[in-house]
Amino acid sequence: MKKSSIKVIIFDLGGVVVRGGYLDFINNYCMACLTPLGKRKILELEREVNLGNMTEKEFYKSMQNVFGVHLSPEQMRRIIVQRAKKNRQILGIISKLGKKRVAMFTNSIGHMATEVLRVKKVPAKKLFRKVFVSSTMHLVKPDAEAYRYILKNLKVQPAEALMVDDRVVNIKGARRAGMNAILYRNAAKFKKELGKYDFI
Repeated sequence: MKKSSIKVIIFDLGGVVVRGGYLDFINNYCMACLTPLGKRKILELEREVNLGNMTEKEFYKSMQNVFGVHLSPEQMRRIIVQRAKKNRQILGIISKLGKKRVAMFTNSIGHMATEVLRVKKVPAKKLFRKVFVSSTMHLVKPDAEAYRYILKNLKVQPAEALMVDDRVVNIKGARRAGMNAILYRNAAKFKKELGKYDFI
């Protein structure tokens, strides 16, 4: 079977390059977020803050008001950052791929992504050709417009790019935009899936 040829791999941050953090916070402090109605509402709030239409502080205030989370915005932010842990296996793989071959695209609660990279000492400038953050782009996964923006910026065709994300909705969005995609579960499965591709 012929391997697909790619020029660049685009990694998500939360759930791929770092684990825990925001999702750990939701699972431990916002049980109301996990009900069917709560999931719909949290996705709406996430979209607004990821797009930069709502500030990080406004997002946390909404968590207090809508879901009754009994923590201050500062406490929520601190918990999310503290619970994020570097995925050393994936970072090891990325470092071997080479900076020219990798980028990052992450949806971010305000400047949260930048803060996590800094606090967790992930050497983004050394590892990634470019880091794209939704709240500064005002474009968000899984919208096709966001993927098109990144592809244009990286000067690659959709079929020459591979998106790695832990959310099914974002993988589907990338594929609709014509990109290759891997749903991230763990480093071992990722390495196996990566074997289906060749760099050009």
